[in-house]
Amino acid sequence: MRRLLLPVTAALTGGALLAVPGVADAAAYQCKGAQRGVYKICLYNQSGKQISGRTFSNAQNGIFIKGSRNITITGNTFKNLRGPKGYAGVHIQDSTGISISRNVFTRLSNAGNMHGVYLVRTSHVRITKNTFSYVTGDPVRLRDASNYNTVDGNTMTHSGRYALLSEWAALPPYGQERCGRGNVFKGNKYRFNVSKQVKVLSGGKGSPPKFGNCRPAGIKDAGGNRKI
Repeated sequence: MRRLLLPVTAALTGGALLAVPGVADAAAYQCKGAQRGVYKICLYNQSGKQISGRTFSNAQNGIFIKGSRNITITGNTFKNLRGPKGYAGVHIQDSTGISISRNVFTRLSNAGNMHGVYLVRTSHVRITKNTFSYVTGDPVRLRDASNYNTVDGNTMTHSGRYALLSEWAALPPYGQERCGRGNVFKGNKYRFNVSKQVKVLSGGKGSPPKFGNCRPAGIKDAGGNRKI
C-alpha cells in the first residue's frame, strides 16, 4: 500500500515544506488556540518526533512544544523572528527529554526581548552545538521549575538582555512559580553582550527584576566556557 506524504504549507514553515507522513501526523504540527498564528509549528502531547533542516523566518516565533517527550530539533535555522507576541525560536512547556542541537538562532527580537530557547516547567533538555547571535532576550531562558537541563558547546555572540543563560521565577508576592534545580552551563563560547554568563532573576509583570532570589541557585556554571 502506497504511503501518502502530505506537505504542511509554506505558511507554517517559513517557506520550507515539511513532509509529514499521513494526514494524522500532519495535523500534529498544526497550532491551536492561543498559539494559532503566533508560531510556525506546534507539537502537543507528542513523542519521538524530529524537526530538522528547516528555516523558520519572517514570523513571530518558530516552534511551540507542550506536554511532549523525546523530541529532536536539529539542523534548523531560526532567523528574523519578531512581533508583539515574540517569545522564542523554540518555546517549550511541560515537556521532557528534548534535544536541541546544531541549530542557528539569529536576529530574534520583539518589544519585550525574545529568547533563542525558552523552557517553562521543562526538564532534561540538552541544548548543544547551536549558534546564537543578535538575540535581544537571552540565548536560553529557564522558567518555573525547569530542572536538570544542560546548555553546552554553544556559540553565543551579540546576545543577551540579562545573561547567556537566565532563570526567571515569578515568586511571591508576584506569583507562585518555583525555582529550578540541577541546570548546567558548560563548555560554551561567547562574546559578551551582557555582564554575566549565568543569572537568576525573580519578579513579576510590571515589576523590576531582582537577582539571586532562588536559593540555592538553579543553575551551575560548570566551567569550560571561554570568551572569543
